[in-house]
Amino acid sequence: MADTTPAAAAPTQDENSLVPDTVTKYQTAADIANRALTKVIEAAVAGASVHAVCKIGNDTILEGTKAVYAKKKDMLKGIAFPTCVSPASVICHLSPIEQDAASVALLKEGDVVRIELGAHIDGYAAMAAHTIVIGASKSAPVTGKKADLLTAAHVATEAALRLLKPGNTNYQITDMITKVAEEYGVKPVQGMQSYQLQRNSIAGATTKRIILAPTPQNRKEVPSVEFAEGDVFSLDIVLSTGEGIPKYNGEGNRTTVFRKTDYTFGLKTTAAKTAYSIIKKDFGEFPFSITQFEDETKAKMGMTECQKVGLVEPYHCCYEKEGEDTVHVILTVLLMPNGPLKITGVAWDAELVKSEVELKDESIKELLKLPVRNANKKKKAAK
Repeated sequence: MADTTPAAAAPTQDENSLVPDTVTKYQTAADIANRALTKVIEAAVAGASVHAVCKIGNDTILEGTKAVYAKKKDMLKGIAFPTCVSPASVICHLSPIEQDAASVALLKEGDVVRIELGAHIDGYAAMAAHTIVIGASKSAPVTGKKADLLTAAHVATEAALRLLKPGNTNYQITDMITKVAEEYGVKPVQGMQSYQLQRNSIAGATTKRIILAPTPQNRKEVPSVEFAEGDVFSLDIVLSTGEGIPKYNGEGNRTTVFRKTDYTFGLKTTAAKTAYSIIKKDFGEFPFSITQFEDETKAKMGMTECQKVGLVEPYHCCYEKEGEDTVHVILTVLLMPNGPLKITGVAWDAELVKSEVELKDESIKELLKLPVRNANKKKKAAK
């Protein structure tokens, strides 16, 4: 008698598993994000317009993503986070529309400027952020408190990378970043979070987060969790020479960066309906800027209603106290079998930054001696 037992269904592959195809998509997105970051850094000079520099970053990402997986016509790819260039007291999320370009101060010599952007391929995002000082060079390096700030961010990043491993917890990284900041006389910016990345999501789809300078309420909202092999993180470090307590829209810069929510609601105006249709088709679940719309004026009008009814949520500009400086670094990290694999970021150039602070904490020094990744084990020869 023939066996009529139904065949077992083929196991479905978790779309967030780090199989070779997924890793390739992350790395392809990272190559594009790194290229865009480099171009933005080159363009961010004294006298440059913030609007123009942001456009260079976005254009580079769109050109790069268009050139890959060209035969996959239905694959969504492009900007995972719009280019933001935030100078002076603005910590993050400054991406001015053309209408506001002239009202945003030009970059000037000595400005500490934070650059943030992201690219994605098929929903797999590579996030990056880097901080520069306008005019810094090997012959005129950054010194003083600014140098302490930038060096603290570099050391904190290297320490965090070595702790971002299976079995360790998010609060081990939180505490280590606080310890490094104290060594350099700066502070983590309260409430800033690193998120576990998942397909079509750079924030919020998982409980795995790393939070800086948490309040008691933050600790209730962000549980202690262990990292696991296969996790992907946007490691986000923000430090300040000031109190490290951010304020939102304190200088009145227009909010231009948004993200679609999961809510549904019937829109009334044509501008809002058109804008929301473009958001769903072109941006999906990723944050976007009004500057990405062909008609910024109509998009701006439509976004007002979309935000009012909860279809989009804003990324407001965030500020530190005037006269203080902040540093922002984001690395995208894949937790691979032999350790964390950093795929975005700019190499640290010690000749551009000269801090006079001597690192004294032995636990930090010992941690920094450890390799970020384990050496590949050689296979035993067959007998």
